[in-house]
Amino acid sequence: MRRLPVGYTIERYGLFARLIEESDAEFIVRLRTDPILSRYLHKTDSSVEVQKEWIRKYKEREEEGTDYYFIFYKDGKAIGLNRLYEISFEKFTSGSWLFSSDAPFGTAFLAQIILREIAFIDWGYEYEDAASGVHIDNIHVLRFNLMAGMKEKGRYMSETGEFISLGLTKEDFLIGRKRILRMLGVKKAYND
Repeated sequence: MRRLPVGYTIERYGLFARLIEESDAEFIVRLRTDPILSRYLHKTDSSVEVQKEWIRKYKEREEEGTDYYFIFYKDGKAIGLNRLYEISFEKFTSGSWLFSSDAPFGTAFLAQIILREIAFIDWGYEYEDAASGVHIDNIHVLRFNLMAGMKEKGRYMSETGEFISLGLTKEDFLIGRKRILRMLGVKKAYND
């Protein structure tokens, strides 16, 4: 498995990101309990202390190299969250993608691209498996992922509705990344 060093940070496309810490609990709870932003997410307890406990347990997965949860900043202001998880020898998943409603346009897309660049380019993965899927009504995330090159693998029902499972090859990511970066006015992609 691939590992990020303790205290890992990254700056790319005008965004800064670092791994979350317990001190981020209030920001995470604020985003994850916002009724509009969280309508397609698993329910989150509104207690900051419960979130801190979740972060302590997450830090164990971070040490094992199976889960990396990032907080993203634009111009020094925290604007969103995203995660690489279910990291194994063959594949990974990116998700838990949640950005504040006042985040500048395109920053959530750039954050998703950055995490996939870490996995596909820096670590050398060939496949992302989003088996847990995207809620069928989460149209914006589905549209973005399809534009990014993801392919539908199947559909399934759960107690919260219908989900679409997706997969993404490195080759399709690199093609989709060019299209999205061009749309956002980014002239040069990382490692191009």
